[in-house]
Amino acid sequence: MAYLFGSEIPLLALRFRDYIRGKYRIELEIKSIRDQAGNTLTTAFLPENCAYQAEITAEKDRFLTEPFHSRYEQASWQNGDLTPRNQAPDTVFAVKQWLSAITNQGKFTLFLTALCVTIYAFQLVGAEDSIIQIMHFPVDNEQAWQLWRYFSHTLVHLSPWHLAFNLLWWWIFADAIERYCGVKKLIALYFCSAIISGVAQNIASGPAFFGLSGVVYAVLGYVFVLDKFDPQHRFNLPQGFFNVLLVGIGLGFISPLIGIQTGNTAHITGLIVGLSFGVIETKFRANG
Repeated sequence: MAYLFGSEIPLLALRFRDYIRGKYRIELEIKSIRDQAGNTLTTAFLPENCAYQAEITAEKDRFLTEPFHSRYEQASWQNGDLTPRNQAPDTVFAVKQWLSAITNQGKFTLFLTALCVTIYAFQLVGAEDSIIQIMHFPVDNEQAWQLWRYFSHTLVHLSPWHLAFNLLWWWIFADAIERYCGVKKLIALYFCSAIISGVAQNIASGPAFFGLSGVVYAVLGYVFVLDKFDPQHRFNLPQGFFNVLLVGIGLGFISPLIGIQTGNTAHITGLIVGLSFGVIETKFRANG
C-alpha cells in the first residue's frame, strides 16, 4: 500500500476516499494510526499495483489545497459511508477516538475551552448576574486595579450559539498554534488580544461586552499570516480563508440594523493583533 495523507479530522480522509471511489472505482484503505507525537491520525492508503496511482496522487495534492470544496461533499453524499466497507461500525472504537482527540488537544486550548463551558454552565443554573458583575471589563478607578477584568470578559458568553461559534474556531486553530508554535506563543496571543481588544471595545461601546471572539479573530489572523509565509504550510488553510474573516467583520457592521449587537471593534482589533503577531514572527524568523 502507498501512503497518501493523514489528518486529525477523520471526515477529510473519508471524503477523499468517497471522491476516489466515485471517480476511479478504487477503494482506498482508511486506517487510524498514531504519529510520533502521539496524535491520532485518520490516514488514506492507495492499494498496491493501482492503475491510477499517478492520477490519484495528483487528486490528493488538489484535495489538500481545497479540502472543503463542494465536489468532495457531494461525493460523500453519493458514494459515502461512515466507516471503511470492510469494517463494521464500532461504538467502542468511536468513543476511544473521541476521547483520544480530547486528550491529545493542546493543554491550554483544552483548559480555556473547559473554563468557558464551565462558566456558561453556572450561568444556566442561575449565577449569570453574579458572573457578569465579577467578570465584566473595568468601569471605574477601583475596578481598574482588578486586573482579572481585562481578560475575564473573554470567558463569558451570552448564548449557546455565541459559545459554540467561538469555541469551534478556538478548538481548531488555537490547538494548531499550540501544537506547531508552542503553548507560550498561544498564551501570549490570548492575553495580548484579550486586553487590547477589550480596551478598544470599551472605548467604542462601554464595558457591556463579553465573549472570546476578539481572541478568536487574533488566533485566525495569526494563523493566516504564518500559513502565507511558512514554507511547510503546516496549517493548510483552505483558499478564501481571509475572505471569510472579512465577511465576518462586514456582517458585524450590518447586524445592528437587524437588532443583533456584536463587538465588531473587538473583532477588528483582535484581527490586527493576530496579524501583527504573525508579521513580527515571520520577520524575526527571516532575520534569524
